[in-house]
Amino acid sequence: MMSAKPTTHRGFLLSGMKEAKLYESVFGVKPKTFEDLFNDVIDAGKCTFCGGCFAACPFSVIGFENELPKLVGACYQCELCWYTCPRTVFDYDEMDKAIFGRVRDKEERLGIYIAAYAARSKIKDVLNVAQDGGIATTLLAYSLDKGIVDSVVASKRNVDVWRPWQRDYETKGDLWRPWPNVVFDSKELIEASGTKYSTSPVTVGLRYAVEDCASSNVGVVGTPCEIQTVRKMQYSYKACSKLGSRVKFVVGLFCMESFWYKELVKFIEWKGVDINTVRKFAITKGKFIAYAEDKELFSVPLDEIKACVRGSCHVCRDFTAEHADISVGSVGSPDGWSTVLIRTKVGEELFKGACEAGYIEFKPIEEVKPGLKSVLKLSEGKKERQKEVKEQG
Repeated sequence: MMSAKPTTHRGFLLSGMKEAKLYESVFGVKPKTFEDLFNDVIDAGKCTFCGGCFAACPFSVIGFENELPKLVGACYQCELCWYTCPRTVFDYDEMDKAIFGRVRDKEERLGIYIAAYAARSKIKDVLNVAQDGGIATTLLAYSLDKGIVDSVVASKRNVDVWRPWQRDYETKGDLWRPWPNVVFDSKELIEASGTKYSTSPVTVGLRYAVEDCASSNVGVVGTPCEIQTVRKMQYSYKACSKLGSRVKFVVGLFCMESFWYKELVKFIEWKGVDINTVRKFAITKGKFIAYAEDKELFSVPLDEIKACVRGSCHVCRDFTAEHADISVGSVGSPDGWSTVLIRTKVGEELFKGACEAGYIEFKPIEEVKPGLKSVLKLSEGKKERQKEVKEQG
């Protein structure tokens, strides 16, 4: 059920061979090009659809097709796409040192964090639409209201999609397809609230915020792979620092896996359900569940929907967004609450400010059940799955 691969546009690749040979003659090594990215990541089934390659390309010659990147012009051998991608090289120890000033201990199996809480938004409008405790949305709202950032990048559903590589809009109509949006007013965040189980190329929104909206301080929320891309932009000298330097904070979302959007739609239709009638999806206790306004439409074991999972998720070891400033998810807290891991001083100040301003209520994670043991169980399971896939080659 996997989506079709994009075209490689080898004519565009070949047009840059002279530049590549010149680079090799001067520096003694071949530059990393889009062709390398295609061979190492896209064709290998490892692409996360984070949008990093598109966002990093200064020549705007990368577009998307079938939820994957494709070349739409001549590659200029700048290497930014390859070095920004989270699936080419990502050194956990080096990133730990860059963000936290040290490498995690073996006992820190959820990554480095300062404190852990169960928390819930105190904003009624957020709770009405939130998947769980509404913490990610509330943190973004607080940061906008208090001027900590001038914009945030959040994924919305059912929006017109601007396709710069084609200079047109793809009109909305896919109710559950997520796409990154730049938000300037906290009231707009309600539309972006709730979990989306298909991938949104978040860094496309980051590029738009910086280049088109001239944002100097941007808040970003995303899944672990998307957070890795943003962190590479911030801390890897060969990645797209122009965008990374504008990021004020990153909020990471717990994520076990993500689905191909078109395959998810096909599955739902196969279950006899019109996706336009679905108002909420949830993954809980090993089940994938779809809800209408007031009833459950269907509930199936996760194994039944595994054919819709992106292959890139199988090579990912990060469940809790271990390099975010704050990590948020439902696992570990009671219904209607979110588990929050405060990882950095930036995250600590953001969370503390939101609580003191009356945006959030919280309690120590030790006071709730099932607590961090359930988070650790899923985190260890994802790491073990990645290890098995790696050993199998």
